[in-house]
Amino acid sequence: MNNRRSEIEIISEILHLSKNGARKTEILYRGNLSYIQLQGYLSYLIEKNILEEKEIKDNGNSHKSYITTEKGCNLLSDIQKILVSLS
Repeated sequence: MNNRRSEIEIISEILHLSKNGARKTEILYRGNLSYIQLQGYLSYLIEKNILEEKEIKDNGNSHKSYITTEKGCNLLSDIQKILVSLS
């Protein structure tokens, strides 16, 4: 059996991690992705309006946070339903 995750499973994980906002590093480590993989997925998801990049200011410092859009939340729900039905 192949233990590798599909692209859909990776996208699902990114959307789940970003539901309440997440930094790139958090998605990278918790999603168990390489930096190059992460860059590709983030670019694609932002381009498709599934993920949103926001500048967050915190105590004079600013950082980028990635947040799942409403469209992304709907997609995540659909993916989870499909994955559950397949298992």
